Amino acid sequence: MYNTIDSIYRYPIKGFSGERLDSVMLSSNNVISGDREFAFARAGVNFDQDNPKYLQKKNFLALVRDEKLASLEAKYDNSLQRLSLSRHGAVLIEVSLNSWKDRQRIGDFLSKYLGLTSLKRPRIIRATGGTLNHSFSDLPDKAISLINLSSIMELSEKIGAKLDPMRFRGNINFKNDIPWHEFHWIHRKIAIGEAVLKVFKRTKRCAATSVNPFSAIRDINVPKELSKHYEHVNLGVYATVIRSGTIKIGDKIELLQ
Repeated sequence: MYNTIDSIYRYPIKGFSGERLDSVMLSSNNVISGDREFAFARAGVNFDQDNPKYLQKKNFLALVRDEKLASLEAKYDNSLQRLSLSRHGAVLIEVSLNSWKDRQRIGDFLSKYLGLTSLKRPRIIRATGGTLNHSFSDLPDKAISLINLSSIMELSEKIGAKLDPMRFRGNINFKNDIPWHEFHWIHRKIAIGEAVLKVFKRTKRCAATSVNPFSAIRDINVPKELSKHYEHVNLGVYATVIRSGTIKIGDKIELLQ
């Protein structure tokens, strides 16, 4: 059996497309640097950037409710703090997140794009210190998500339709010849490159995975199909980093005894 990293992603803006990485430094008890660093909060949501608290995904723009987000490609330049949103290769808007006017402008753009009223205009938020202090993850833990590509392949075969791994928005997608083997890692340690992680939880899947990441259409009810074929709605696992280190595409994932 083998477990080899196929791809690594981080998602700078919660609910938007990800950024593919060749390698990344994992830090103990933290997310991938810059992962879900920003989010678009819905109108009326209170968030203290200096004292950030975990909030459920319903408080933000996310695919679970806003499937049209999947048709946008987000690119964030951390050095310039500039965000652009594109569709079919054409830039629709580019803003500086240092500018109050630009932050207002991109909120207005998304309101119009998603068909929201001006009273429901979202605002982009970030914790002071970025992901060193807070990540807008779907769970309060500072975790890394791992996806077994063979599990996706087996589910695809059962439903008779190819599921792209990008539906599941994992940080680490890995190749493996045993579907669902990752569930045997729960409460155990794994070594990847120079890092060591402890797997602590299955990833429960929601309606966001029903959205096709390319057409932005809800075409397959993934939670329903998981329940039908496996009597659960889980795909992938979460892990915490317990020893810092660099990982890269092609690294082996070793289960530690």
